[in-house]
Amino acid sequence: MILTNLKMALGSIRTAKVRSFLTMLGVIIGVMSVVMTVSIGEGVKNQVIGQIDKLGNNIITIKPGKTPEKRDGQITNVSFGSQISTSTLTDADITALKELTGVVAVAPNAVITGTVESVENYDYSSGVVIATTNETQQVLNQTAEFGQFFAPNDTTKDVAVIGSNVAADLYDQRDPIGRIITIKGRDYIIRGVLSAAPENPLNIGPNFNNAIYIPYESGKRLSGGTLQISEINIKVKEGQTLDSISSAIKDTLYKSHNNQEDFTIVKQTEYLALANQIFTMLTSFVAAIAGISLLVGGIGIMNIMLVSVSERTREIGVRKAIGATNQQILSQFLVEATVISVFGGIIGVLLSVLLSFVIRVSTTIHPSISLETIIIATGVSTLVGVIFGIAPAIQAARKDPIEALRHE
Repeated sequence: MILTNLKMALGSIRTAKVRSFLTMLGVIIGVMSVVMTVSIGEGVKNQVIGQIDKLGNNIITIKPGKTPEKRDGQITNVSFGSQISTSTLTDADITALKELTGVVAVAPNAVITGTVESVENYDYSSGVVIATTNETQQVLNQTAEFGQFFAPNDTTKDVAVIGSNVAADLYDQRDPIGRIITIKGRDYIIRGVLSAAPENPLNIGPNFNNAIYIPYESGKRLSGGTLQISEINIKVKEGQTLDSISSAIKDTLYKSHNNQEDFTIVKQTEYLALANQIFTMLTSFVAAIAGISLLVGGIGIMNIMLVSVSERTREIGVRKAIGATNQQILSQFLVEATVISVFGGIIGVLLSVLLSFVIRVSTTIHPSISLETIIIATGVSTLVGVIFGIAPAIQAARKDPIEALRHE
């Protein structure tokens, strides 16, 4: 009987192609909205997490002030106000941290504000000047595509290592080794160009491609002899537990800061967990909103099926007159509504795959459509057809055969 109802449903759809397509349109748009929302959200989340994860799971970052609030080892809140306060991290902290057992490298970062120029570009504002040590390359897993990172004995020299975007924007070339870059009126010789690092479309997290690294002591000269350290990155030896090293770091800084916890220690794994939590929540919320369009599509199916039942009243009467039961009539119209909804869901998924490919090719966003998403979207569209097809099917099944045959 199901096969017979399926054939009848397909025949009815072929008979009224335009109306059937317009009925499907609501489901198509609804499924596309949900699938694209989830796929873009998952894609962006994967890009952001991939960028954070690229630094490695053995990185600990120390920030001035109580920036993130943590409970049970998880970041629960982020206080952005502390980020604009004066940093309490000092050179003495860097020296003390290097002496801790299990610490491989310690790299301070101090952002220097000021104009950046080259002969070709006199007003470059996209670059971020960072005074640091040569250990940054080891801590952040950065490699030089051209030239090399500055050495330990270059700490007072006026040399710079730039990101790939800086090389392209300032000099219109990938390999400007030996060229001059002017920072706050002081000339620096470009020593190296970093390999292009993956970027995320939301510009969340550091963008190493826009970085301009200069030696730490040289940076002090640009800032009048002192630097405000924005963060200290620490690479932990493989095999060491981050919790034990974090505890040792906390004790060391607590003592040197006059028993004041005016700093925050964040493990790389905590950043990953926070990013995953935020994007999962946002994607679910937006997908739920997009799912409202599926509700609208279901209402459209119900309305058209009610019209169809009214138009086919005589057909229902004839079927009942030759022996069709109420159950058979109900299943006929229920299957027809379900088929329309399923076809709409399949078309919506196919269009989503096509649109995802276009977005991936033409933008920096890489949507991620999983098999699970496709199965859920198709299942929901089937459920929509069943739920919103029940009322028209019941109305058709309850029609009196005699009155139906009299219907003109």
